[in-house]
Amino acid sequence: MITLLFLHIREIIDIIVSAFFIYVVLLFIQQTRSYLILNSFLFLIAVSYISAVFGLRLTQVLFEPLLAFFVIIFVVVFQKEIRRFFMWLSLPGKKQHVGKVSNQTEEISAYIVRAVSEMAKDKNGALIVLTGNSPIDDIVEGGFDLDGKISTPLLLSIFDPHTPGHDGAVLIEDHRIKKFGLHLPLAEDFKGFNTMGTRHRAAVGITERSDALTIVVSEERGTVSIAESGVLRTLPDADELLPIVRSFLHEDIKEEKSLMNYLVVSNFGSKVLSLGIASLLWLLLFYK
Repeated sequence: MITLLFLHIREIIDIIVSAFFIYVVLLFIQQTRSYLILNSFLFLIAVSYISAVFGLRLTQVLFEPLLAFFVIIFVVVFQKEIRRFFMWLSLPGKKQHVGKVSNQTEEISAYIVRAVSEMAKDKNGALIVLTGNSPIDDIVEGGFDLDGKISTPLLLSIFDPHTPGHDGAVLIEDHRIKKFGLHLPLAEDFKGFNTMGTRHRAAVGITERSDALTIVVSEERGTVSIAESGVLRTLPDADELLPIVRSFLHEDIKEEKSLMNYLVVSNFGSKVLSLGIASLLWLLLFYK
């Protein structure tokens, strides 16, 4: 009886530990938007399992080495994403005063929207990046350090057509303009937006690789668009931008923002999915 109980406890611990590692992988995919990793890994596992069940010896000989070398291939191909993920993991927790930051966020949102509205009216192109939780230092290139207080006149001056940095993007982080004149990665999948320019494609590209929100003003049409999670949509009116920016900036306002809080309290769906995957794998591979 004691031995049977020990076996059950050991199996439960085995599933929980495996679920934790699967959860970390899912977090990596969420933070780096590297969905190709998940698709490739699931494909190799599925082929290996099917070949083992049905005795497909040639398929086993061909695909099992690929599964074994997947970790090496993964590290080589996605080394930038891995470094960015561990940078995110190493971010220290920080305490914030909710009331003060909330008031500051309201002001900043108004400054940004007011500047965007004026640029749209004058048909001055603009590209503004609001960072989320994941670092983007390895994604962007070039640019000029600023670390300035956000204001409508400053944004208008940066995107003035006569200034040298107006063609690049502005990076807003921690309620400040950190850089301007940045070069962003272009979207890999930009079907359906062939009539739009490089600025719109860059707006989508940065959100394919991070959890940032980008605001783009078209200098040809004077329209305002936003991009998030690789999806671009044009707003019927610039005034609709205010609640979007306010909501995005408010997501980071908490009494205590820490990695442990994020790992333990948040992402309930990912935790359930990880536990389900670990349980399913245990049933398929070890249950008798």
